[in-house]
Amino acid sequence: MVGGQGGAGRAPAALTAPEQTAAEQTATEQTARERTGAGQAPDVGAAYEAAAAGWADGPEQVYGPLARALVRAAPVPLAGGRILDLGAGTGLAGRAALAAGARQVVAADLAGAMLRLIGAPQRPVAADAAALPFRDGAFDLVVAAFCLNHLSRPGAALGEIRRVGRGLAASAFASGWTHPAKLAVDGALRPFGFRPPAWYESMKREADAAAQDPARLADQAAGAGFTGVRVAAITVPTGLSTPAQLASWRLGLAQYALFLQSLDPARRSAARRAAEQAVAGTGPLVVSMVVVTAR
Repeated sequence: MVGGQGGAGRAPAALTAPEQTAAEQTATEQTARERTGAGQAPDVGAAYEAAAAGWADGPEQVYGPLARALVRAAPVPLAGGRILDLGAGTGLAGRAALAAGARQVVAADLAGAMLRLIGAPQRPVAADAAALPFRDGAFDLVVAAFCLNHLSRPGAALGEIRRVGRGLAASAFASGWTHPAKLAVDGALRPFGFRPPAWYESMKREADAAAQDPARLADQAAGAGFTGVRVAAITVPTGLSTPAQLASWRLGLAQYALFLQSLDPARRSAARRAAEQAVAGTGPLVVSMVVVTAR
C-alpha cells in the first residue's frame, strides 16, 4: 500500500547511506494514517496499519505465490540487480527478487507497521508512489505487486516508476476475477455489524477498475515513457483450500481489520467461526491476475 508522502514540486533526491538510515527510521516512526497522496485516502493507511499484525497468517499466504509469479515475469535479469519493491507491504516481492539473485532490494510503502515486519537484507523506506525519494535510474527494476489498484491516479505513479527504474513488473487482479469466499465472508460478518468501509468501496469502484483494464494500463505505461510494454493474464494456484485457510485470507485483509478489532474477543471468535462455516466447500483458491511488464 503506497501513496502519500512528499511535497508537490519537490524533486526526489538520491538516498545516500546516512539518508537511507533516516528513511528507515521514518518507516518505523511515522504511520500512513498521517499522510495522503497519489489519490489515496488516509483511511486506507489506517486500515493497513491495523491489518499488519495478522498479515503473515492470512493474506501473505495468498500474495506470496502471486509475488513469486510476478517476479518470474520480470522483463530484465534479476541476478545482481537493484530492485525497488513498490507497495511492498511485508516485502513478499522483495523476498522473491532476492531469491532470484537480486543484489539489493528497497521496500517502499506507507504502512509503517508492515514495513517494520520486513527483515534484512531488504531496506524499508516510507515513500509516496507519486514522489519517490530516489535518484533517476536508481533501480534496474521496479516491482509493483497489487499496488497500482490502490491509487486513483496510477499514471502519476507510473511516471515516477519510469524515472527511478529501468524496468517495470506490475500486477493487478484480472477484471472479472472473483472467488466465492469473498461474498461468503462478507455475508457471514454482516450479522456482526460489518459494512465495507467507504474507502474500500471507492477503491473497488474507481482505482481497481483502472488497474484491471489491460489496455489502459499499457497506455499509461507507454505514456510514462516505457517501451516494449506487454500485458498478460496468468493464473496462479495459491495452495489454499481449507475453510481455515480461506477465512484467514479474507479476515486478514485491510478492509476487515478495524472492524474486527472493534469486536470483543468472544464476538471476534464467533465471527471467525461464522466465516469458516461460510467458506466451507469454496476452495481451492486459484487467482487470475494481469501482469504488466516494460522497459
